[in-house]
Amino acid sequence: MLLNYELEKELKTLGANFVYFVDISLLSNEQNKGYLYAIILGIVLSQDYIQKVIDTPDYVKNMVKNNQIEDDEFYQKEMKVDSLADYISGYLTSKGYKAYSQSEKNVISSGFFNEKEKSTPLPHKTIAGLAGIGWIGKHNLLVTPEYGSAICMCTVLTDAPLNTVACNPIKSMCGNCVICKDTCSVKAIKGNTWSAGTSRDELVDVFKCTTCLECLVHCPWTQKYMNKK
Repeated sequence: MLLNYELEKELKTLGANFVYFVDISLLSNEQNKGYLYAIILGIVLSQDYIQKVIDTPDYVKNMVKNNQIEDDEFYQKEMKVDSLADYISGYLTSKGYKAYSQSEKNVISSGFFNEKEKSTPLPHKTIAGLAGIGWIGKHNLLVTPEYGSAICMCTVLTDAPLNTVACNPIKSMCGNCVICKDTCSVKAIKGNTWSAGTSRDELVDVFKCTTCLECLVHCPWTQKYMNKK
């Protein structure tokens, strides 16, 4: 479909590494807000960045302490995907369609972020699952066969007539691995295997998590991506 091609071309020109168009019509109205379709876009973290986080003790903690977080690649790419989602939402609106960017700023300002529970009705990784990109790891992050968890994502909900997919969730391929649990210094990861219907709280204690990225970079699937030539 022409609109799919136009949006994907524009997003990739602006820096997105992947773009998927997803049917979310079977989700609850609380989740999809009445929209039938979603666009998920992502930017991949560099292999050098993964290695740097591994090699630098307390990497995130020190970046925050030294007021250098804005120089961090993960932070920059999280901001980038959010800005791309806001941009595409505005573009679709200018074309006469309805669209809702799920950027962090927009979700908070529109009242769809539950600060007490640290949750939103429709996480990006839920849409990623419907796109067939990957599965939810024991660390509650999306895991993809190609990049592991080394990705930043954002989504846009819309009524624009897109050619979409709706995949069954990929079965977890974590197996007996508990590396993410073992690397979590604050014991936020419980080591349970995700399947459709598994709640976030069965996997992690988000109130303990410090976003240190250790589980992300040490995931064997992320390691496989990092070591790819």
